[in-house]
Amino acid sequence: MVILYFFGPDGAGKTTLAEGLAQKIRNKNHKMKLSWMRGSHTIASLLARILSRSNFFKGSENPYYNISIPKKLKRLWQFIEFISALPIIISRFLIPSFMGYWIIADRYTLDLAVWTCLTTRDSNFLEKLEAKVLIASAKKTNAKFYVKADLETLRNRAGKFPFPAEQIRLYDRLAQTVEATIIDTTYKSADEALQEVLKALETVNSQTYDDLK
Repeated sequence: MVILYFFGPDGAGKTTLAEGLAQKIRNKNHKMKLSWMRGSHTIASLLARILSRSNFFKGSENPYYNISIPKKLKRLWQFIEFISALPIIISRFLIPSFMGYWIIADRYTLDLAVWTCLTTRDSNFLEKLEAKVLIASAKKTNAKFYVKADLETLRNRAGKFPFPAEQIRLYDRLAQTVEATIIDTTYKSADEALQEVLKALETVNSQTYDDLK
């Protein structure tokens, strides 16, 4: 079972690094899947589409559906986001990894935790049972890379979606919790950052690194 996990704020370079590492794994003829998740999924996605038709739920906290969850419903919505992600976690990550695939996770459970905090305007979600399960899942991955950049760089890269500074604070907190390796892409090219990933992988999971040599 091999899951290599890239997480961090929008525009940091997670996808570029995940794709670069995936190519190296393909070159070694390992079975590999590049998997992605964030939110909202399955039931939560369907409900969000329905709620977006109501003026009562109109808002900007969830930029993909243009909805805001009222304060009195936020705890319920957090639970819905959690259970809606379980089929994705199982089908895209856990089952393929048990089948012998190397999983490159471009966003995984920590990103869902941050997403849920931001879209319900509740950073205390990280103390709830659902978030603790998501954090525990991230800890079990073979290597965790926190991909970050400074705020100005992220704002320039983020495109049409506004970049909340709160996102950085949440990711910083979670990266410390799971003891992730930090990859700062602010002043690095994609190749330089990927080499840093490979060097870090040699330290945090030498067996996985040896399989890539």
